[in-house]
Amino acid sequence: MESLTEQFCSFAATLMIGVLGGFCYDYYRAVRRTFRFKKMGTWLGDIFFWMVTTALVFILLLLGNWGVVRYYVFFGLGLGALIYFQFFSNAMSRLVRFKFFLLKKIWDIVVKLAYILINMVFYPFRLVYIILSYPLNFLELLYKKACRKLKACFNTLILMRVGKGTARLKLMLLDLAFWNKKKND
Repeated sequence: MESLTEQFCSFAATLMIGVLGGFCYDYYRAVRRTFRFKKMGTWLGDIFFWMVTTALVFILLLLGNWGVVRYYVFFGLGLGALIYFQFFSNAMSRLVRFKFFLLKKIWDIVVKLAYILINMVFYPFRLVYIILSYPLNFLELLYKKACRKLKACFNTLILMRVGKGTARLKLMLLDLAFWNKKKND
């Protein structure tokens, strides 16, 4: 049997665990408000929050009163959460929101600095690209025109000669005796 002082210490521990649970809920609310979860995100976040809070309360109860669950444990958890929400919630909520506000501002500054640094690193390469792109585009245009001209010359010189050669070949084949039946008859 536990003595009255041990039960009082266990009750005080459950009060503190209730206060901690209330703080965790305020923190989760601030996270949810900051990241603006949709319906599925809120659902998954709630499940995750309650799993983590349940595990935390279980571990703290094991440490605080060796896992003995009595009526005063539930009363202490509820009373601790009530005390937190009555007296500390507004101040802690503002503090947590301010923390997320600062983190967002710091993140924005880091992203802007990274953007500036990346632009500084790649600026010489972009400058070289711009300087070389105009002459290279001009050379590409000349290359395409030269290819069209060469194709036209190839068509006129080679294909016409091949066409004349095939026409001669057809005439020579027609002159052969076994192709022309009328001449032998």
